Amino acid sequence: MKDKLKTQEKLIAWCLVVVTLSVTPTFSYDPINVFRFFTLAIFGFISFILVLINWRKLVNKSKLLVFISLGFITGSTISFLASDLNFPDSIFGVTGRQTGYLTYISLLSLLVVTALVSSDYLSSRIINILIGTGLISAVYGVFQSFNLDIFEWVNPYSSVFGLFGNPNFLSSFMGISATASFAILIGLEDKRLFKAFTSLYILLSIFIIFKTNSQQGYLVLFFGVLVVGIFWIKTSPKFSKFTLTYLSTIFVGSVLVVLDILQKSPWTPVLYKESVALRGDFWRTGWNITKDNPFFGVGLDGYRDSFRLYRDQIATNRAPDSTISSAHNVFLDISSGGGLVLLFFYLLIILCTLVSAVKVIRRTTEFNANFAGLFGAWVAYLAQSLISINQIGLAIWGWILSGFIIGYEINTRSQVKEERNFKIGGLRVAVAVGLPIAIVVALPLVIADAEFRSTVKSGDVLKIEENLDRWPQSVIRMNIASQIFSEGGLNDRALVISKKAVDLNPYNFEAWERIYLNPVTNSKLKLEALNNMKKLDPLNSRSSD
Repeated sequence: MKDKLKTQEKLIAWCLVVVTLSVTPTFSYDPINVFRFFTLAIFGFISFILVLINWRKLVNKSKLLVFISLGFITGSTISFLASDLNFPDSIFGVTGRQTGYLTYISLLSLLVVTALVSSDYLSSRIINILIGTGLISAVYGVFQSFNLDIFEWVNPYSSVFGLFGNPNFLSSFMGISATASFAILIGLEDKRLFKAFTSLYILLSIFIIFKTNSQQGYLVLFFGVLVVGIFWIKTSPKFSKFTLTYLSTIFVGSVLVVLDILQKSPWTPVLYKESVALRGDFWRTGWNITKDNPFFGVGLDGYRDSFRLYRDQIATNRAPDSTISSAHNVFLDISSGGGLVLLFFYLLIILCTLVSAVKVIRRTTEFNANFAGLFGAWVAYLAQSLISINQIGLAIWGWILSGFIIGYEINTRSQVKEERNFKIGGLRVAVAVGLPIAIVVALPLVIADAEFRSTVKSGDVLKIEENLDRWPQSVIRMNIASQIFSEGGLNDRALVISKKAVDLNPYNFEAWERIYLNPVTNSKLKLEALNNMKKLDPLNSRSSD
C-alpha cells in the first residue's frame, strides 16, 4: 500500500515539474503553450482513467467532490457541444492560449487524483517542487536580466520572463513560490543553514519580480504571506490572542490596496498602472459576454472572437485595434466561455478549498509549515487569477493545490479513514490506457505547430500551404501566413488562405480584415468582408473605413 501511494504521488510530482518547466523554443512556433498543453494532456488523461478506476473509492471519500466534479464536467461538455467555435479551438483552445475543453478536463482530473492521495508526505513533495521550480525559473531570469539568454525568443515584453513567455506570469509564479518559502522559513527552528538558503531564495524571488517590471508578483506575495501569517499567529502561544486583530488588519489593508489600484484612494495611487484600466475593459467585456450567453457561454477559449463584438465604447476608444484572447480574470474567462452554470461549479471548487483549509486551521494546534505554505500559495494563485490569465504553467498549481487542500482535510480527519481511503490502485492500467489516447489526441497539435515554424523559416510557399491544411487547423496560423504572403507580394495565395480562414472560423475579425485589405480582393468579396467586420466590431469606426 505504501509503495502504491508513493507511485500515485510521483504522478502528481512529475506533472508539476514537467508542466511548469516545459518550453520548446528550438522547434515550436509557440514555444510556451503548445508543449505545456501536450504534457498536461498526458497527465490529465492518465488521471482521468485513474479516477474512473477508483470511482467507488472517490464516492466513499467525498460525495461533495463527486458532485462538483460531475457538475463541472457536465457544464464544460455542454458548453463544448453548444459552442459555435470551430472544433479545433473548442477542444484544444485558441492558438497562443490552449485553454480549451481538454485543458479544463485535465486540470479537474488532476485535482481529483491529488485529493485522493493527499497527505503530509505529499505536502512536503509539492512544496519542495514549488521552491525547486521557482529556483530554476529565478536563475534563468537572472541570466535573462544580464542578456545571457541561451535561446532566441521573439518576445515584445520585458527581457525577463523566465520560462513563462510573459513577465507577468513569471512575476506571479515567483510570488507564489516565495510564499511557500516564507512559511518554511518561519517554521524552521534551529536549522540555520537552511534558514539562510530560504531567506536568500525569497530575496532572489523579489529581485526577479523587480526585474520583470510587473507588480503582480508583489501583490501575489503580499496576500500569500498574509495568509501564512494567519496560521502562525493562530498556533502561536504568545500571539494567538491577536488573531482577530490580525484578520481585521488584513481586511483593512486589502481594501486599501484595492482602492489604490483602482484609483479610488484619498492619496495619489502608488500601485495603479495604465494596464489596470485596460483590465477593466477586459473585465466588462467578459461580463457582457456572460450576460448575453448566460447558460452555455461562447465556448471555452471563445473570448478572443467575441471581444470586439461585446466591448463597450470606452474600451473601443481606448484601444480600437486590440486583439485580446482572455478577460484577464479566470472567473470571467470561465463564465464567458462556459456560462454561469460552469462558473457556479468552479466557485464551488474555490469554496470547498477555503472551507477545507479553515477546518484544518481550526483543528491545528501546532504550526504546520508545509500546509500553511501550500494554502498560502493557493491564495496567492487565487489573487493572480483575479487579475490575469489562466496560463497553463500557473493553472496547474492552482488546481492541484485545490485538490491537495480538499483531500488533506478529508484524509487527516482520523487515522482509520486515512488508511482506508489511501488504497488507491490502477496506475499501470491508467498509464497503459491514458497515455496512448493522450498522444493520439494531443500530439498532432505539437507536430502542426512545429512544422509551421519550420516551413515559415524555410520560406517554402507550398509547404506552408500544406501545413495550414494539417489537423488541427488554426485560423491564427492562417492569418499569420496570409500576412507573410501579402508582404512577399503573393496576394493571390494570401487571399486563398484568408478564404480558408473564414471558412474555418467566420467569427474571426482578423481573417475578414485580411480579405478586406488584400489588393486583389474583388469588390463583392470586399463588401462582404467589410460587412462582417462591422458585424464583429460594431463600435469601431475604423471597421467602416
